[in-house]
Amino acid sequence: MCGRYVIARAAGDLLGGVELEEDLDNYNVAPTQTVPVLVDHEDDGAWHRELHAARWGLLPRWAKDESFSSRAFNARSETVLEKPTFRHAVKAQHCAVPATGYYEWLKHPSPEKGRPAKTPFYVHPEDEAQNIYFAGLYEWWKVPDGPEAGGWLLSTTILTMDSPGEREAELAEEGAATLSELSRLHDRLPIPLAFTGADDDALTRWLRATDRPDAAVERVREGAYDVAATWRLREVGSEVGNVSNNGPGLIEPAGTLL
Repeated sequence: MCGRYVIARAAGDLLGGVELEEDLDNYNVAPTQTVPVLVDHEDDGAWHRELHAARWGLLPRWAKDESFSSRAFNARSETVLEKPTFRHAVKAQHCAVPATGYYEWLKHPSPEKGRPAKTPFYVHPEDEAQNIYFAGLYEWWKVPDGPEAGGWLLSTTILTMDSPGEREAELAEEGAATLSELSRLHDRLPIPLAFTGADDDALTRWLRATDRPDAAVERVREGAYDVAATWRLREVGSEVGNVSNNGPGLIEPAGTLL
């Protein structure tokens, strides 16, 4: 998956008042940049939800330098238990990455240039006042040298799975059109977690998972298409392809930026 993510509201709005000192408002988040992550922490039998800033791109404890994270910003859920990069984190270090949406590029033939061209789309909840919560993993990496030597850097990755196929779209009771669009947009899907605010919603179960890692991963995969079916897609301008561009105009429909 080659998408970029959108954090279009203040971090304090991402979890009903949970505050984060760092301003993470960003309309064009790229790998290795900072994103918010949610974690649940148990203290004296009570659970507490926390919001932290993390580097997007997992840094396993054995990574030699920060550059490793540029190739670990997504983790394939089908192989996450086998890959050395993610094998430690998937056991117990679960998090969620909140965002208001993400960009994905649709490839299509470009006869003029003889190679695939790409059209960017913004994928977002139908109610744009809501967030998407992506299933993620986190790691703490000890900085080996430099001014921050000895300090700890929090990093994260987002789990992905196969996008819904036309068969899933045909069987869907709701959101068949969206699932069909997603199947054509890209072959991978960042795994979303259902959030209702209840103690047993998918977001909470993932953050507090104590069962076998393979069972926890399979459970979030099972509910992913139901969440994705509630999303909407809209074409946006090519400006999102340049990570130096930012601002709310990036999520406006194509052709409306001027």
